[in-house]
Parts: sequence; C-alpha cells; structure tokens
Amino acid sequence: MDMSAGGRRTNKYLSKESDSRTNKEEAIPFLQWGVMSLEQLEVALGKSEEELQLLLLDKLHLTNSDICMREAALLQYYLQGLCWAQDTHFSSLQTSFSMAVLDTLFHNITEKGMDFVDNVLEFAKALAVACHCPSGAEGPSPLLSPKEAKGLIRLIRDTLFQKYRLFKALSSGQEELLLGAQETVDLPWSQDALTVLEEGIPTHLVTPDINQ
Repeated sequence: MDMSAGGRRTNKYLSKESDSRTNKEEAIPFLQWGVMSLEQLEVALGKSEEELQLLLLDKLHLTNSDICMREAALLQYYLQGLCWAQDTHFSSLQTSFSMAVLDTLFHNITEKGMDFVDNVLEFAKALAVACHCPSGAEGPSPLLSPKEAKGLIRLIRDTLFQKYRLFKALSSGQEELLLGAQETVDLPWSQDALTVLEEGIPTHLVTPDINQ
C-alpha cells in the first residue's frame, strides 16, 4: 500500500499553472494540500469528527482501515491534523498549509527514508515562509502568527516527530515494532519554540521579528 495520502504528489505550491487562477491565488507561496481544495476544506471544517473520518476514508482511498494497521495509522494521522485545525479555528488556507506540511513530512519518512534532522529542516523551511510571507488571500499579514506557528510545531512534534521510528517501521512493514514499542523524541525546544527551527534556514527566510 502507498503510505502517502491519495497516492502521491498531493501537495503543491499555488503558481501560474492554470489561466483560471486569479492573480491573488498565484501569489500564494505556501504549500497547499492537493487532496482537498480550499472550498472543500471550508466545508470539512464544519463537520463532526465522525464525518471527517468518513471524508478522509474516501479522499485517501482507505478501504481496510478496520483491519490494516497501516491504513488505521494513516487515517488517525490525518484526522488528528484536521481536528486540530478545526479546534484552532484555522481558515481553509491555513488548514491546507498545515495538512500539506503533515503530508510532506510523512512522505519524507515513508517514501524517501529521510532522517530526523533533515526532516526537521524541511519543516523549518516551510514554516519560515508561512511566518514571514504575506498570505495574499488573507491580507498583508503572514499566513501564521507566532502563536499559530507554535501550535503547529506542537502538533508536528506530538503526531510525527515523537513517533518517528514507529512511522519508519510502519512504512517498512515491521508492524511488530508498533505493538510493543513507543519512542519519545526530546526535541530541544527553547522557550520560544520557533528559535530552534531557525537553525539551518537560509537567512533570507528568517527576519528578526520571528520571535516577537
């Protein structure tokens, strides 16, 4: 089974790929989740957890989540992301970015075999753009405020980074490791949880006001 959401290449940057897109959409530099459009996410954010689960089963083409550990883990992973965005009152654009980040980092583990440090840096680069570039569709402010970025960091830490070895085992078919192992990764988060993510990011993506 393909452990990525809906096959692969579900994430995209909004760019000049279609003449039907508005200039405002073309200007958005953030990762966007290809599984659902912004309009579909807007509707999804108003659904109950049970309805979200059924929606994800359909969108991710999961047919054996009741008996397949891989599918069950995948469903839970993306469901946590959507429920978190809903509870945080994220807009559809913020939700699309957050889900795209979840999908990209997960894909980096399960398909690319990326190590922990490199994956953290991938996250840092995507987050730096969201914290600094104007969102365009939502006004001149960045897509995520420092508070919202810290919340996303906590989500990624709890759902992915602290279970890194387990997701690697899951993608390689070593399900037995999931039955008796639980790994906790202690990340060196400072009081300002964004500070650690600045390391290794190109300087043009990091500006002095990230810690305000």
